[in-house]
Parts: sequence; C-alpha cells; structure tokens
Amino acid sequence: MGFVIRSTLIIAIFVATLSATRSAHCAPSEPFGNHTVEVADGPLLEKWFATVNKLGRDHALFGACSDSNVTECGAAQQLGAIIEDAKAQNGLAVLGHINRAINFEIKPVVQSDWRSPLEAINGGGDCKAYSISKYFALLEAGVAADHLRLVIVHARGQSGNHMVLAALWQDRWFILDNLTLTLVPDEASQYVPLLVLDDKGVRSYVAPAVNY
Repeated sequence: MGFVIRSTLIIAIFVATLSATRSAHCAPSEPFGNHTVEVADGPLLEKWFATVNKLGRDHALFGACSDSNVTECGAAQQLGAIIEDAKAQNGLAVLGHINRAINFEIKPVVQSDWRSPLEAINGGGDCKAYSISKYFALLEAGVAADHLRLVIVHARGQSGNHMVLAALWQDRWFILDNLTLTLVPDEASQYVPLLVLDDKGVRSYVAPAVNY
C-alpha cells in the first residue's frame, strides 16, 4: 500500500513538473517551422494522454527501483544507466547519446501499440516506442519539456507514417530517429510533418486523416 501511495504522489509530481517547466520557458516555434492547430479530441489525443499516464508510472518505478528491492527493476535500471550517461554529456552530445543508446536498447518490431519506455525495453517496439522512450529519457536527464516534441511525419515516396522525436538545442530543432544514429536538423529532413505531441497535447500541422 505504501508503494502505491508513493507511486501516486510521484506521478502527480511528474505531471506538475511538466506544467511548471512549460510555464518557466517561452514556448519556442514548432519543429519544421509550420503553424499548428490544436487537436481538441479524438483517438490520437486519447492514446497520447494514456501514454502520458504510462510515463508517470515509469517515473514512479524509477524512484522505487532506486531506493528499494522492488521486483522487475531490470528495465528501469537499464534505462537509468542510459540517462545517467547522458547527464555526463554536454550540449548536443546529450541528444546524440540518448538517440544512439535507445536505438540500440530496444528490439525493433514491425508494429506495436503505444508502449512506455520500460514496456519497450522489455518487449520491443516500433518507431513510436523509440520516440516515446527518447522523450522520457531526455525529460529524466533534465531537458525542458518545452524543448521536446514527438512528431508524426510522412517520408516522401514512402507508404505509411513514422514517428520521430524533435529536440531543441541552441534555437535549432534536431530530429532523433530510430532509422539513423545521426542527428538531422529539421530543415534538412526529408520528412513531411503531420502532427505534433507534447506536454500541452496534440496539434496538427495541416488536417490529415491519420490512423496511427
């Protein structure tokens, strides 16, 4: 019971931290430089809010694993090691380390649901799992929530859509992608942005009918 109460409190603190971070920073422009419109409802918004709750649970488990012998801490310890190594880096190297380490840590699968980082480390995942795990890891490493965006994109000449993470560093957005170890500035990317997700919700770049 004590662990449940502590986990609930930690989840609340995690959500409050996202809100405080948002208030403490002036909102930068979106990656890819396009105007966006808020998505007020729909299945994608529901999936994202459910995923945010999972991130809170992962955050709580991180805390529990750091000071007790709670079972099933293996994935948390693996991800924790990646985050601690990232904290030892400086500047753009923080983003590069997280991108590479998560790309190597998660087993790729053709299609998966919206998995949290610990779920992805345990069971693999697709581009969503990689991007969400990088989002979580960078938050845990101290990167401001307002400097991170999950972006659903379309690759020109390809079928289907893809998810990447965009991270702001020195007024430039860099794309963290499970398909490459290289950080690519958004203006150099070949992707067409469709939707963006962050601590504020979901926004659409145009108004695509995306079934993701």
